[in-house]
Amino acid sequence: MSSTPELPGGPSPEGLTADGIQEGLETKRLGRRVHVYPELASTNRTAHALAEAGEPEGTVVIAETQTRGQGRLGRQWVSPANLNLYISFILRPRLEPEESAKITLLAAVAVADTLKDRVPCAPRIKWPNDVLLRGRKAAGILSELACEPGRTLFVIVGIGLNLNFPRAFMSPDIRERATSVMEEAGAPVDRLRVTRSLVRNLENRYIELEERGFASIARSWNAYARMEGRWVRARTADEELVGRVRKLDGNGFLVLECGDGRTERVVSGDVFLMEGAP
Repeated sequence: MSSTPELPGGPSPEGLTADGIQEGLETKRLGRRVHVYPELASTNRTAHALAEAGEPEGTVVIAETQTRGQGRLGRQWVSPANLNLYISFILRPRLEPEESAKITLLAAVAVADTLKDRVPCAPRIKWPNDVLLRGRKAAGILSELACEPGRTLFVIVGIGLNLNFPRAFMSPDIRERATSVMEEAGAPVDRLRVTRSLVRNLENRYIELEERGFASIARSWNAYARMEGRWVRARTADEELVGRVRKLDGNGFLVLECGDGRTERVVSGDVFLMEGAP
């Protein structure tokens, strides 16, 4: 979807600019370089090409609309123009490649940090990379890794955040499971301020990971997810598990206590909340 619908009662918000985002940003590493495009196939794809060409850590890529916005498992991220935030970050973490999933979990916490004071409902993280408002998806995260044996070269963190997207303008196939910050707050939001806040929060959580380790991030993730004790169905590439959530552990794995008493760790896959015990 690439047309630019108008918000009820007025025109679409003003466009994002690199100067506008960097003004008053005051970050040390993220956002020192910002590229804003009127349209891209995918911010992740462009960020990946820039990273391969040597673009430094912390570079930010933003598009006002995407023609091939990416979600997990090959899904499309619907990207109407001038309403939301489609942003990718180039990170070069000092992590082993098998630890790179921690970056996605960290990014989900940063998104929740950004939203918590902007909506009346508490944001909730759904494993592994969605941020929900009142049970509907407001943001998704797609991280992509470039590595060589034993070494992470870079990680692209792509975030799609529905800001001023009216549910009435959403297609029927996503309307019942998606929302936007405007819908929950009851008024349009300032996209520049939200963008600056997200860059700051992601940097803060990234530095926290480096200085204090992942256990600190895991505690925040658990607090936002509020999944402890809930029964879930986990669908991985190899199997389907049913169990009660114990926690997100210090390695970034979702720990389940299954009905037969064994403990399983979910590394990747989709997790669905269940109403009560099976």
